[in-house]
Amino acid sequence: MEQSTVKRKWANWKFIVFIIILIAVFVKFFVLDEHDENAPVTVALDLGEVAFRNEQEVEAILGPGKLDSYFSDAKAGCEKCPKKIYREGKIEIIFINEIADRIVLRGLSDYDFENRVILGLLNLKENIEPKLDEDEIKRWDNYEKYTQIAAFSAKGNLDYILIKCKRE
Repeated sequence: MEQSTVKRKWANWKFIVFIIILIAVFVKFFVLDEHDENAPVTVALDLGEVAFRNEQEVEAILGPGKLDSYFSDAKAGCEKCPKKIYREGKIEIIFINEIADRIVLRGLSDYDFENRVILGLLNLKENIEPKLDEDEIKRWDNYEKYTQIAAFSAKGNLDYILIKCKRE
């Protein structure tokens, strides 16, 4: 009789180990996110090279732009500021007082809505937590020399990024 109880105990242990392995596999593939914290991030726009520059300097970096419209904002002190489009509409820049002040990056739906990805797209190294962090918006106020950086989400992925360099 002792042999059957030993076999029975051994069978119970094998079953328990099998269940633990199944749980571990489930957690690995269905619960944990699969992103590498140290993975390199693609730079879509080197913000330091474009922000606070005049139209000629921006065109030397991004190539020729197309005048889209004129922007007016009394608070920013702008009555007829040019809004130019670069790189087939992926980058919009409003020049306030003749410097690149409001920058919008579009067409970013291939990227995750994560802090390190958003800041990496702008070639910003310091990983600071945003002041506002919700499902569809992340906002950094007074990040380095920029007044505001805001990222907007659509369907879990990044939609576009708005950078206000100097003006509110």
